[in-house]
Amino acid sequence: MKKNIVLAALSIGALTLTGCAGSAVEAGSTSDKSAAAVEPVTLVLGHAGSETDPRQTAALQFKELVEEKSDGQIKVEIHSASTLGTWEEMVEGLQLGSVDVVIESLLAVEAYTDLSGIETAPFLYEDEEQFFEVWEGDLGTEIKQAITDASGYEVLGNMYRGPRQLTTKEPVETLDELKGKTIRTPSAPTMLATWEALGARAEALPFNEVYSALESGVLDGQENPLDAILFNSIHEVAPHIGETSHMYANYHFITWSEALAALPESYQDIIRDSSDEVGKTYTEETIANTEDYRAQLEEAGAEFHEIKDLEKWVKATQPIIDGLPEQVQEWVEEVRG
Repeated sequence: MKKNIVLAALSIGALTLTGCAGSAVEAGSTSDKSAAAVEPVTLVLGHAGSETDPRQTAALQFKELVEEKSDGQIKVEIHSASTLGTWEEMVEGLQLGSVDVVIESLLAVEAYTDLSGIETAPFLYEDEEQFFEVWEGDLGTEIKQAITDASGYEVLGNMYRGPRQLTTKEPVETLDELKGKTIRTPSAPTMLATWEALGARAEALPFNEVYSALESGVLDGQENPLDAILFNSIHEVAPHIGETSHMYANYHFITWSEALAALPESYQDIIRDSSDEVGKTYTEETIANTEDYRAQLEEAGAEFHEIKDLEKWVKATQPIIDGLPEQVQEWVEEVRG
């Protein structure tokens, strides 16, 4: 029988919590929180990617690892293609107990803490090596812990996505060619502000509506890493890819921290370890497949365009950096240093 972990936490207390959605954890002392003392747990995992999206591959690997490591005591129920709602609704569902894990990037929790602006800060990284140095090091750990403390959301694993690129119906190679175009972005405030600063009309449309909006002309373009463009067929309706590399990011397995902490410690370890393992595989595959993604896109008719005046884009978005919270600006200085 499904029980809501958040409501249970309020009614029973921090040490006598029910399990995640679809599970039941027996009440008891901290020492009782072992796999032997609880009923099996079912984790509801959602993401916005299609069945061919790498997020689905990650979800399947996570499911396999978690179920194997727990000897079947933890089950994972996967819902792809926004079948549980938009990513915004799924992230909110983590607090409500209707969802247990969401595969998304840090921008998904920017509405809950402006510290997440460190991910969406425009033109922050020069290349992926610099990005890895941050997120595989102490600074990345510090950032994730600060975001968890501020928002209540715990972000697990680092699944490198590659840089985000601009995808449009007509070629865009200069800032002047971008001005006035309607560009879909996620609903993260910093991303919306970035594209407005660049002279575009930013539209926070749910991702599962982007293809039809581009096809009908409601949108002029969108921005995403190459894998999302390819595996969601965005290039079919917006075949021009401007190489802006305006943002580098990871996907993470996002959980509600209180819900995760309510599980037996052995279960928590399994979930965290599996997240890290999937993250390493995902990152390796992203690096290995990036050129192949590009080749597939070009073979399917997509055209890549170098941005001729990128320095103007960077200058235009500097006020966004300047307007970030003091802590985020300190992180920016560390990254750029």
